[in-house]
Amino acid sequence: MPITASEASRLSRRTGLSEEQFCSKDEAGIRRLLNNQETKACVFLATTSALPSAPGICSVYDTRPFGCKTYPVILDEKDLAILDNLCPHTDEFDEPVEEDAHRLLNLESKLKR
Repeated sequence: MPITASEASRLSRRTGLSEEQFCSKDEAGIRRLLNNQETKACVFLATTSALPSAPGICSVYDTRPFGCKTYPVILDEKDLAILDNLCPHTDEFDEPVEEDAHRLLNLESKLKR
């Protein structure tokens, strides 16, 4: 999950962790949340299982990044909002609308700052 610099800073203050403990930067300089090596889930998801259907709870829910708030809505290669087919719960969500794409494009522009 990509996150902005301000989201990383907020998560660091909230958790007491350094950015390096919960995110990495890719070649383009975009921060991405790390996954727990044992559960293969986000480092902030409190779970003990690697199964996609396993129960879990977000330990930073009140300060979760915008991408987490909008997931499983993502942008496709044409910048259209779609439901991520990797999410096992997409049948529980409404189809995205054009406004969703605008919000995600706005987030995308903030990622490189």
